[in-house]
Amino acid sequence: MSSALYLPAIQGQFGSWLYYAALMRLADLQKRVRYAREIHDNPKLSEMIQRSLDDKTRAQDISDYLIKTQDRFFNSLVVGVHGGHPQWHPFDVEVRNNAHRLSDIDDKDREALGYLEFNGKENLFALDGQHRLAGIRRALEKNAEIGDDRVSVLFVAHQTDAKGLRRTRSLFVAINKKAVPVAKRDIIALDEVDLAAILTRRFVDEQVLFNQGQIDVDRFTPSIPAQAPALTSIGHFYDLIKLVLGDIGARRGDDELKLATRVRLPDRTINRYADEVLDYLERLIALDSELDTAMRSKSFGELIPAGRAAPKNRLMFRPVGLTIMMRLIASMQREHTLAATFKLVTKVPLELTKAPFKGVIWDDRRNRMITANASLALALLQYMLGERQADAKLRERLAVAQGVPGASVRLPARFN
Repeated sequence: MSSALYLPAIQGQFGSWLYYAALMRLADLQKRVRYAREIHDNPKLSEMIQRSLDDKTRAQDISDYLIKTQDRFFNSLVVGVHGGHPQWHPFDVEVRNNAHRLSDIDDKDREALGYLEFNGKENLFALDGQHRLAGIRRALEKNAEIGDDRVSVLFVAHQTDAKGLRRTRSLFVAINKKAVPVAKRDIIALDEVDLAAILTRRFVDEQVLFNQGQIDVDRFTPSIPAQAPALTSIGHFYDLIKLVLGDIGARRGDDELKLATRVRLPDRTINRYADEVLDYLERLIALDSELDTAMRSKSFGELIPAGRAAPKNRLMFRPVGLTIMMRLIASMQREHTLAATFKLVTKVPLELTKAPFKGVIWDDRRNRMITANASLALALLQYMLGERQADAKLRERLAVAQGVPGASVRLPARFN
């Protein structure tokens, strides 16, 4: 590569790093920037710069996102530079109004705006953003038109001696180890790509079953206080919707929903899933007529906590109970249609004081939940419905939960 490239940029300094924040066309990024391993192909651990490009599906997901999403956006890639002779050319800054004088601007700030000149002999490698680079490469192979999109790139100088390698590796660790993943509350509140987040907001805003306060929109924990007027938290509600979508996708046997956290589906498709998920949730709630009545009543704030309390102790008035029932339904997808599954699970007792919940997820003496045993309760329900066979491991888990010798433990009776 010998052609010159000129990129508008800002020069900055952070700690000991002098860097340049530039705008670069995706097409130029594809041609000029490589993976670190393509430049530094050295097996010695002490000289490695970057982890391997190990997640192949991420590159494809990013490619699909770029091609299919009109509102696409990336955060900055970090690119290491060594070799060649990149040049920095500051612009001459002028003041075009009378609001202030040029002398009011710090001398360093006047020289911060300019452009970077690359002669094409430089080695450019992705220090942070290699999966995005892989996705860009794939996307441009399918749709060259997006090559004129410009992405922000932070260029940092890299030296190949021992000191330079250590410095660059330290930067890589700082970027990746200190990065904070997007919090669930922010995904739920803001994400316009994640299908589960879109549906969560839509239902809590628009559906009578959920928009009167039945969902606590200020709480993101998987549980909720026993006396709370809401059925569950918005964080748990989001998790339930993800479970529903997963079951719908598995039953349909297609891959459309696998991209639904990375690529926004068409509005018509989103509306179709909204109808399916709402129908699914209505069926789930209708399994307990008391819960269905409470959720639709203006007095839900009194009926929901009453359903949790003695003497009722209703399973599905608890977030963990809803999750167990949802996972039970999803686990039956291979053998039963959705309608047949909902009919079969009507056999499940809805009181925590009955088997298999008593002594497993419900402590009758202390009148409290034992959420750590939720997966055991699910396995016992599968056994009781004839969806799994008894085995030594299941008996052992039940014995541990009940605090009795394994030889004396008895599995609950199967449903007729």
